[in-house]
Order: sequence, then structure tokens, then C-alpha cells
Amino acid sequence: MKKTLGLIITLIGILIVGGAFVLTPDHALNAADSVNGIQASAALAYSGFITFGVGVVLYISSLPLAGEKRQQSSQS
Repeated sequence: MKKTLGLIITLIGILIVGGAFVLTPDHALNAADSVNGIQASAALAYSGFITFGVGVVLYISSLPLAGEKRQQSSQS
């Protein structure tokens, strides 16, 4: 469940970042320019990066540690 949730949040983060860069108006400098004001979508782009990071951390925390499966089978 945690792995699926992490992947879903990661996908949402990627879509937010992609939307921020694609949907930024042409007259705004770019989506990562925080000086240009509200029309630059900087807050949206950076929140997408944060959402992506949270999803990656959730996904990675659900994976077993390296070699954990081998240690469990050798102890049995």
C-alpha cells in the first residue's frame, strides 16, 4: 500500500511540474523565475518538486534494505 501511494504521489508531482512549465504563459519569463510574480508559476513548479520528493521518499522507505531478504532466509 505504501509503495503504491508513493508512486501515485510521485506521479502527481511530475504532472504538477510538467504542467507548471507547459502552462506558464509566454509573456512570463519561465516557470522557475520567482522574481516575475504570480504569472511565472514558480510556486506551482517548486511545490511540484516538493510533492515529487515526498513521493520518492515514501516509495523508497517501503522497499526492503539491501540484502535484507538474504539475511532472513539464511537465519531460518
